[in-house]
Amino acid sequence: MTTTSDNVFNIGFALSGAISAGAYTAGVLDFFIQALNAWEQERNESGVPQHRAVIQVITGASAGAITGALGVVALARGIRPQPFTAAEKQSWAITPGSAAQSYRCVLPSLYETWVVRPRMVDPAGGLDFLSSQDLEKRHANVVSGLNAALLDEIKEKALISHPNDTLPTAAPPYSYIADNLHVYMTASNLRGIPYTVSFGNSTYGMQTHGDRVHYIIDGLGRGESARNDWLTADSGRELCVDTLPAAGQKLTPEWDRYGTCALASSAFPIGLAPRVLSAQLDEYTKRSYPVPGGLASIKPSFPIAFGPDGFVFLSVDGGVVNNNPFDFAQCALMPEPHAVPTEAAVADRAVIMVSPFPDPPTFLPEGKPTAELVAVMQALFPTLIDQARFKAAELIPAMDPDDYSRFLIAPERNINDVEQRYKIACGLLSGFGGFLDEKYRAFDFQLGRRNCQQFLRATFGLAASNKIVAPLEGQTTCLLAGELEKYAIVPCLGDALPEVPLPQWPQMSEADFALLMRRIRGRLDKIIPHFVRAQTTSRFFRLLGRIGLYLGKSRVLEYVRLAILTDLVRRDQIAGWQLPTSLDQRGDDVRAVLAELASPSFSFRTQDGIAASTHLTREFVAETLAALQEAGIRKPLRVWRGPVSGREVFTLESRKPGWFKSLPVIHEVANWFDVPAIG
Repeated sequence: MTTTSDNVFNIGFALSGAISAGAYTAGVLDFFIQALNAWEQERNESGVPQHRAVIQVITGASAGAITGALGVVALARGIRPQPFTAAEKQSWAITPGSAAQSYRCVLPSLYETWVVRPRMVDPAGGLDFLSSQDLEKRHANVVSGLNAALLDEIKEKALISHPNDTLPTAAPPYSYIADNLHVYMTASNLRGIPYTVSFGNSTYGMQTHGDRVHYIIDGLGRGESARNDWLTADSGRELCVDTLPAAGQKLTPEWDRYGTCALASSAFPIGLAPRVLSAQLDEYTKRSYPVPGGLASIKPSFPIAFGPDGFVFLSVDGGVVNNNPFDFAQCALMPEPHAVPTEAAVADRAVIMVSPFPDPPTFLPEGKPTAELVAVMQALFPTLIDQARFKAAELIPAMDPDDYSRFLIAPERNINDVEQRYKIACGLLSGFGGFLDEKYRAFDFQLGRRNCQQFLRATFGLAASNKIVAPLEGQTTCLLAGELEKYAIVPCLGDALPEVPLPQWPQMSEADFALLMRRIRGRLDKIIPHFVRAQTTSRFFRLLGRIGLYLGKSRVLEYVRLAILTDLVRRDQIAGWQLPTSLDQRGDDVRAVLAELASPSFSFRTQDGIAASTHLTREFVAETLAALQEAGIRKPLRVWRGPVSGREVFTLESRKPGWFKSLPVIHEVANWFDVPAIG
C-alpha cells in the first residue's frame, strides 16, 4: 500500500508515445506545473485550499519519455514564464467575456525541445532532420531515414543551461514534487532479456524485448514521497538535479545516459536511429515487474558474464512493446490496485494518462488485407502495435465511471461548441507530420495547455465528502464546472486562472511545401550510394543497384510528395486549397474526396472507390466530383474526368494524362508498360 499524509493527493503521469504529437503532451505537462505553482504562490491567501497534490512518478514511452525526462530537467531549471508575442495574440480565440492567458509556457526549455527545434527543415540552414551531416563520411552507415543527430543536439541544449536564461520566478525544491521522484522510460531491447521458467520437473526458455529504465530524481521536490514495497524492491539509479551541468560545462556521463535513454525510447524504427544502452546486472535481478496483484520477481538467465559496462544492447522505440506505460505508474502508486479505494469520496491517488492519439485504429473492410505477401507484411506491424496496446487488466477498471484512480487527457478541439473532426495538427502522417512545420507543433502545445486547464476545471475532482477536499465546502472557486458536489484536486488560481486561448488552425505554405520536397530529394541523393554500398562488396552489383535506385528515384519522390499532400489536404493543413463557399458546409467531407484524388496509391479513382475509402455515400461523392469540375473551380481543386481502360474515372487536373499520352496508340503502349491503378 502506498502511504502519505491524510491531506495529500498523490499523482502519477503516464505519457503515451506520440511521435511529433509529443508537443501536445509537453503542453499538458507545462500547464499542470503552472497550475501547481500558481496554487503554491497563492497558498497564504485567504480561502485558498490547504491540501496538497504531489507528483510521485512520471512514466513515458517514445515521445512521452522525452517529455517526461526533459520536462524534469526543465523544471529543475526553474519556472520561467514566457509571454505570448503580439503576432500570436492576433490568431487566437477565447470564450467571449473571458480573460486570456498571458503565458505561452512556463517551462521554456521544454517548449524549445518540442516546438522550436525538432524540424524537418530549418529555414536558417541549421541542423535538421533532413540534413546530411551524418552521411558525409565516405563509408558512413545508413542507420535511419532521418538525421537523428538533431535529437542529440536537442538533448544537449535541454540538459545544459543557457547563459542568457531569464531568472526563474520559482526554483527547486518544489512542494508539489516528491522528494524522490520516480521516472520510468520504456525501451524495446533488440538483444532481448532471456529467462528460464520452471514448470514442475522441466524448464522453458523465454525472452522478452520489453525493457525500461528507472531513475529516482533527488533535489527537485520536497513533497512527501510515497512508500510501498513495489518501489522499495525495484532497482533504480539515483540522480540529483543539483549535478546538472551549468552553462559552459560538459554533460556528465550519468546525465548523458539519462538523456540517451529518452532518445532510445523515442527511436522510431527506420525513421530515427536506434540507440545503444547499457545497464548493470542488478538492474535486472532486482527488478519489480508491473503485474496485477503486486510484487513479482523473475530472475533473468543471461548465458554470459558481462564486462565493466554491464549488459549492452541496441534499443528502438519503447512504444513498439509498451506505448502506454500506465502499468509502471500504477504500480508505483498502487501496487495492489484492487486494495486501493477508488471512489470519489475516498480516493487519494490517481494516474493521469496523456494520450495525444485517442482516435480508434483503422478497422479494415472485408477482404483486407488480401492474402498476398506484401499486403500481409504491410498489415503485420500495425497488428503487433495494436495488440501490444490492448491490456485488459488496465482497460476493464478504466471503464468504471466511479473509478477515480485513473484519468485521461486527450485532445479536444471545439469551435462554437462544435467538436472538430481533426483534433491535433501533429496527427497527420501517423504522427510524423508535426515535424513538417513549427506552426503545427506550436498549435498542439497550446491545445495541450488548454485541454489541461479544462481537465483541471471540469474533470479532476473529488466528492465534497472526501477528507482531502472536505475543508473546501463553500469555496465556489474550487467547484468543478457543472459539479455542485465535487471540488478540484488542483485548483486554477493566480496566473493559471485566465483561459488558455485556442490558436488558429495552422497551415503550411505552398512555398514551404516545395522547399520540403527539395530537401527530401537532397537527403535521398545522399542516402542512395551509402545504402547500395552496404548491401554488397561487388562493384558490378553496386553499379546496378545505384542505377536502379536512381531510375526509380523520381517515382519514389512523387509517391512521397503525394502521400504528404494527401494528408495535408484531408486535414486542411496546407494553404492554397481553400474550398469555395458553396462547398464549405461539409468541408471535411469534401476534403476527404480531394485527398482520395491526390492519393499516390491510385492513378485514377471511381465514384464507388472513393465512397468505399471515405465511408461517404455515393450520392455525396458524385455531387462533390461534379461541383469540383465546374468552370469556376480553380487549380489545385479542379477535378478531371475521363475514360481510362473503358471506365469513367476521376483525378485532380494536375494529375491528368498529358495530351501525348492520351493519344490512342500511345495510351495503349503506356498502359502495357505501366498499368494504371484504378480504385
